[in-house]
Amino acid sequence: MSNGTNSVTNQIQGLAKGKSPVVVMTVAGLLGGIAGFVLSETIQGGETNRFFPDSRYLSTGVWFLLIIVGIGLLLSASQGIIEKNVEKSTSNILTALPALAVGGFISGAVAQKVYEVLLQNDGSQVTARTIAWGIAGGLGGLAVGAGFRSAIRVRNCGIGGLGGGLLGGLLFDQISSGNGSASTSRFMGIVLIGTLMGLFIALLDAATTDYYLELASGEQRGQQFVLFDNASIIGCARTVAVTLVRDPLVTEQHVRATKTSGGLAIECLKGASAVLINGQSTQNGMLPVGGTIQIGNTVLILQSKKGKSVRPNGSVTTPNSVQQPAQTFSNQPSQVSEPVRSRPTIQMNDNPKQ
Repeated sequence: MSNGTNSVTNQIQGLAKGKSPVVVMTVAGLLGGIAGFVLSETIQGGETNRFFPDSRYLSTGVWFLLIIVGIGLLLSASQGIIEKNVEKSTSNILTALPALAVGGFISGAVAQKVYEVLLQNDGSQVTARTIAWGIAGGLGGLAVGAGFRSAIRVRNCGIGGLGGGLLGGLLFDQISSGNGSASTSRFMGIVLIGTLMGLFIALLDAATTDYYLELASGEQRGQQFVLFDNASIIGCARTVAVTLVRDPLVTEQHVRATKTSGGLAIECLKGASAVLINGQSTQNGMLPVGGTIQIGNTVLILQSKKGKSVRPNGSVTTPNSVQQPAQTFSNQPSQVSEPVRSRPTIQMNDNPKQ
């Protein structure tokens, strides 16, 4: 299991080099969909459920649990992969796993109930599956968001999961039409949902955030840290929003950065040394867009997607000598046929109404 996870992580890391978070999260969702399919087929089974075979709700809950765990673990690891921080990926995975298990089970049970109710009311099977998978994707997305420790990202993951589930559920029967293999249809549907979840979550992240910090010194110069929430902690701990590595002068929770209309309000936390804001030593101060903050030996520039983007010119290596970066400007942009079993289940490749 560990070797398989490392292999998938290495694949994403290879694709992540020089790529945007949208690409990384979309690929993570795709690979997560593959992982979810493998888990659900091998553990719960496709046509015959190994666990709770006499209960449609419990068996579908287990089925979705395994799918959401597969998709969610890869998406949870994406932040650390984007930041080139394996420890952060591991921390996010461990944080998300309980929520993924509980949320995935609940989402499957609820989706199955909705699916049956809609069919009983003479609804279209395509419509029923679309709505049910949308609900499952939305609830599962909320569970995925738990791994990021960010209220904004929980919201984005919930909405992204809802969108991915709706579109994936809508296309499921279209993909499976003319395809005699229910297993192949499930594979394509689950992978599609995972890919769409990753894409939609990344697009929402990009659309709903403004400020980000960019490293202006060190080996990872140019690395960006998006500030999702109103207040973010900066330090060396893998559980904080902005994790700075390889700097012994940075404490676990060094600075609290709170968004304002013109930048960030900076507050050094208890036991942390003073920082340099535009070359001036302070424990509390304002960091404007385009300004530099030096924490320990690490220098970062505050950037805004809505305004000018400042690129570092030259290197900054010493705590007492902060070079101001040169400024450049850029625009950042029916009737349901009888199923194999006598009771309809959301995961089966039932024949839709014509």
